[in-house]
Amino acid sequence: MVGVLVGVAFVALFFASELIVISSMGTRPVDRKKLKQRSSDILLAHGDEGISIVKQHYFEHLGTLEKLFEKLFFIKALQKLLEQAGKKQIAYRVTLFILFFMMCVGLITWWYVNHLGWVLLSIVVAFSLPLWWLRKLRTRRLDKFEEQLPDALQMMSRSLRTGYSFLESMNVVATEMTVPISQEFAMTVEEIKYGRDVEVAFVLMIERIPSFSLIAMTTAINIQKETGGNLSEVLLKISAVLNNRFKLHRRIKTLSADGTMSAWVLICLPFALFLALNVLNPEYFVPLYKSSEKTTVLAVFLGLEFVAMIWISFIINIDI
Repeated sequence: MVGVLVGVAFVALFFASELIVISSMGTRPVDRKKLKQRSSDILLAHGDEGISIVKQHYFEHLGTLEKLFEKLFFIKALQKLLEQAGKKQIAYRVTLFILFFMMCVGLITWWYVNHLGWVLLSIVVAFSLPLWWLRKLRTRRLDKFEEQLPDALQMMSRSLRTGYSFLESMNVVATEMTVPISQEFAMTVEEIKYGRDVEVAFVLMIERIPSFSLIAMTTAINIQKETGGNLSEVLLKISAVLNNRFKLHRRIKTLSADGTMSAWVLICLPFALFLALNVLNPEYFVPLYKSSEKTTVLAVFLGLEFVAMIWISFIINIDI
């Protein structure tokens, strides 16, 4: 019984730490707020609602009840997360799956433990697990996009030099390169072909891919569109800058890998030691289990571990 409780606590803290680490590696909240405001200003200036044409076709094929589900605020947030993770599943169906998964985990925990506190903890873990997986997929996809973007800009620059139009050069990237950048460029090309303004189409791509490298590219394109100039040369220079930035980011991650491993050892060591002592010497923690303050002690312990994970994540993760 004790081993089950320790296992549930360890899994809960593991996934909580993963959520913290992944979120801290992304765009900073202040920058994200500025990005959202900039996108809103562009959409307002063009009188556009900012709804993707692909999404409009998607909503047209939904039933009345499904449309009501899709309008809920948490469904919209989940749909955005699914898009950024590169998944095509319908958001409300994923929500129903998560609810079913939480119910099953809660019933199984109640069957083995028969304690309301641990049941609630297991439900939180069951809720966090799919979101953690989607966030991890989103992070990997965004990192892959950042890696591919310099090569895509070089390909666009060469296409422009050979006489292709800007839209055709984007279509070359969508055709010749792999996902995720080919998928995103293909969607943007489709938006422009349907008559959407180029600037608005790029704003929609930035919402799907919140990358400041992508913002640098779209800003340069918009400025060149207004003032004129050699777009091929501009894209080539941006490609060189982004390539150096990506190399710096990779170098920082390599240098901080030792700190990341040390952080995981420090976080997991108390749980591993607690589990090992329960297996090797079961009588060692008997006074704790019989104490009336055991809930308070465990709560303080888990709280300090949670604070430590937050603190370590701020130290070892460097946003550039």
